[in-house]
Parts: sequence; C-alpha cells; structure tokens
Amino acid sequence: MKEVCQTYWRATAASSLPRHLNQLVMPPLEPEFKRIANAFVELQEARHTADYDAGALFDRNDVLQKIDLAERAFSDWNIIKSKPNANVFLAALLLNSLWRK
Repeated sequence: MKEVCQTYWRATAASSLPRHLNQLVMPPLEPEFKRIANAFVELQEARHTADYDAGALFDRNDVLQKIDLAERAFSDWNIIKSKPNANVFLAALLLNSLWRK
C-alpha cells in the first residue's frame, strides 16, 4: 500500500503513473489522490515510529497535526470516492504486486 501511495504522490498527471495504472486511470488525476497518498505514507511512518522506536516522543502539537492530516485525508476521500479513479486506486492498493508482474 505504501508503494502505491508513493506512486500516486509522485505522479504529476495520470500519464506519469506506471503503465499498469496509467492504462486504467482517467485523466485528469484528481489532486485529492496526492493528498491522500501523502497522508497514508506520513501517518504510516509515524505509526511505525510510535510502535518500534521506544525513545520516540510525540508532543501534543505533533499528535494534533497527525490527527488533522488523517481528518483531511478522509475529507478528500469523501470528495473523490465516487469517481472512477477511486476504484482504480483501491484496486491498486489491493493488487499492485500482481499488476506489476
């Protein structure tokens, strides 16, 4: 999932996605996908830090920023969840390793 999100986050347009996604995405690629993808990567990295780095400290501002990031990602998802590209994004999250073969 992180790899797919990094791919979407780096994409400047549908045409800049890898071929296995490019053929499925309908241009234009909505900007909400970049924000959702970025939020996923950032929040996953923070979760890994919290789970595996015993010395990591999160102050109130850090936590509130992460909560805000997650809330914005859900808001963005509500905007695009009925778009055709949302189905491609969800399928990519599930099937990316198979599609790349």
